[in-house]
Amino acid sequence: MNHVELSRFSNPKSKLLYEQEWPADKKAHQLYHQGMQCGGCSFFAPLNADWGLCCFKKSEHFTETVFEHFTCSKYVHESWDSHSFKELQSGRSSI
Repeated sequence: MNHVELSRFSNPKSKLLYEQEWPADKKAHQLYHQGMQCGGCSFFAPLNADWGLCCFKKSEHFTETVFEHFTCSKYVHESWDSHSFKELQSGRSSI
């Protein structure tokens, strides 16, 4: 069962993906190294300065507490300051 955490990953499998830099997910690995990380995703709900909830139903990490520097292959670029929880916006697109 998933639960909200405020200072760590709520899913140990996601923590391992982060630590190993997504060994089986080339797209997530590339996004991470391009700076396309959860803190800049449209569907990231910040809980504090470092952690937030994934609110994207298409992500395998939906409803997990994730680190702002985490990412996934469903990343939707918006900004590190605003999160509209929309898949596509004018001038922005999913990566």
